[in-house]
Amino acid sequence: MANSNKIPLPPETWVELYAILSHYVLEYSSLDPLTETDENGDERYTEEKQDQFNDIVGDVEEMLGGFFIKEDI
Repeated sequence: MANSNKIPLPPETWVELYAILSHYVLEYSSLDPLTETDENGDERYTEEKQDQFNDIVGDVEEMLGGFFIKEDI
């Protein structure tokens, strides 16, 4: 698909979209808990799930790139 056929997205929309989709994939493909609470009470992905999320992001961004183009800042 040529760039002229792709829909431009602002960078913040691109990031929000890949983050939402990647979290969805991670959530529905995981049997183990996704998050843990640190000593400050902040909830974050476990180290394993963060690594998985990062891998998923790469795949999701590749898919998004087939339909959208991330605009420059």
